[in-house]
Amino acid sequence: MSKLVVCAATPTSGVRHRYLLMRQVKMFAEQSGHSVCMLWGVTGGVSQCRHEELFAPVPGIQLENVSAESLEEIANSVASGARVRYKGEFLNVYRPGTSPRDRFFSWDLDGSGALAKLHPRAMPSLVAKPCAALQVQLDEYVKRNGINDRLGIRVRVDELWHQKRKPHRSQPELDAVLRSLLRIPWYVRVFIATDSEYIQNTLVSHFIDSRFLAKKFDLRHVTGRYVHRSDKHAMVTFLKEVSFLCACRKVINIGGFLNDGLVHSRLIHEPYDAAAFMHAQRV
Repeated sequence: MSKLVVCAATPTSGVRHRYLLMRQVKMFAEQSGHSVCMLWGVTGGVSQCRHEELFAPVPGIQLENVSAESLEEIANSVASGARVRYKGEFLNVYRPGTSPRDRFFSWDLDGSGALAKLHPRAMPSLVAKPCAALQVQLDEYVKRNGINDRLGIRVRVDELWHQKRKPHRSQPELDAVLRSLLRIPWYVRVFIATDSEYIQNTLVSHFIDSRFLAKKFDLRHVTGRYVHRSDKHAMVTFLKEVSFLCACRKVINIGGFLNDGLVHSRLIHEPYDAAAFMHAQRV
């Protein structure tokens, strides 16, 4: 039988988490001769979206959608030390520090990260490309709104307090971010992507020429309203925002976003006065 590694991420993992996992497993597989199958859990972590509803096929990786119930069974098998069943075959779960078999199962970033270290080299490129239906909409919006000539501003507000990245849903942290961003001159043309209504409204009131995607801020919190991460429409909106941020001339990236490695050479860091220079260069 051919060599195969089947992998999956935890039910709560988001798209950025899952694409990192695939990138790491692919790094291992390209050196070991394994083929790769990713079990894409249709769970709340990705707003119950199937992979093809959001993304184009991933070169070198077979994607299979699995239900939340099936993924939960896999998680239980991994936790109990049992083998994982895949299409009638029972696969041993790879444990970091052991030697991978010809056919095995790898669970979440613990497994994929350990596999990547077995053949250390430059990580292969793995871009999450929008599906064809979405790409048509994206191209038209970029052209109509001059996104290629704008400064992209991404502010992700983290709801998990144990995460080191800021800001969290804390008023002092939100205001600290805004104080830095509001140093950018009002005339700079911007595209705004954030899950915080407070952040969005404040930035829109500052920049006279701003673009942003309409969204529902359904999740109420003491510091304002936020996008509900389990909302399917919000997931599609986020994927559009990712594409527009990647198309911007320069980017301020607070909190990270999918594919943000593509804009590394275009990032602006604090202090944000450099944004004024970008505008001067444009005119």
